Amino acid sequence: MRFKITLEAVNDFVSLPLQHNEFIQAAIYSSLSPDFAAFLHDKGYRIDNRRFTLFAFSRIMGTYQILRERKQIHFSNPIQLVVSSPVQEFIRDMAQLLLKDGFRIGSQYLRVTGMEIQEPKVEQEEIVVHTLSPVVAYSTLLRPDGNKYTLYFEPGESDFRRIVTDNLLRKGRLIYGEEVDFHGVQVEPVGHYKRHIVMYKDSAIKGYSGKFRLKGDRRLLQTAIDAGLGSKNAMGFGLVEV
Repeated sequence: MRFKITLEAVNDFVSLPLQHNEFIQAAIYSSLSPDFAAFLHDKGYRIDNRRFTLFAFSRIMGTYQILRERKQIHFSNPIQLVVSSPVQEFIRDMAQLLLKDGFRIGSQYLRVTGMEIQEPKVEQEEIVVHTLSPVVAYSTLLRPDGNKYTLYFEPGESDFRRIVTDNLLRKGRLIYGEEVDFHGVQVEPVGHYKRHIVMYKDSAIKGYSGKFRLKGDRRLLQTAIDAGLGSKNAMGFGLVEV
């Protein structure tokens, strides 16, 4: 299930840093009840020694102006944001608090002027999706000196397919039950894709936008739609739609 939220700022525009994923993420956590937000942030849902928050969100959609000298982006009213999760408590919490308190990004208060609840259902074993936020696939490796580094993969590489598929399988088992026997999924880019380098706090994250063909178990395709495709979904990556 997902929300498509329409927002308007009091002063006719929203001013954000060029790199603002962490601000949107913080605003989403603030739109949940304190106990549930703390659970997601500190613990989350665990499987195979991995932690998942099981939500994803889009990039902000709307008319904007980039002020490079200030390293800012100004969005004119209205703007839209899509947030998705397979967890009913997440949907219920956020809907109630958004309608009651609005949406606050940093010090900026935004009125909720529209909220469309969507329940996209996957009916086939092959779909083509397009990204609402870039898809990320990465591995953390060790250098000879023992220091860690992150290696990102791009669509078309076998490691990209492997990591995205393994990630989907884990999320699917969390949603449908650890003992569920999925028959796998294939992930392939369709046409051209674009690389994005997004700064999240002090880390540079590489992700890719474009279209992807997903083929396999419908429950895993539904998982991709509901919980996001690839890694770092709760940081603003991997939200897709048909």
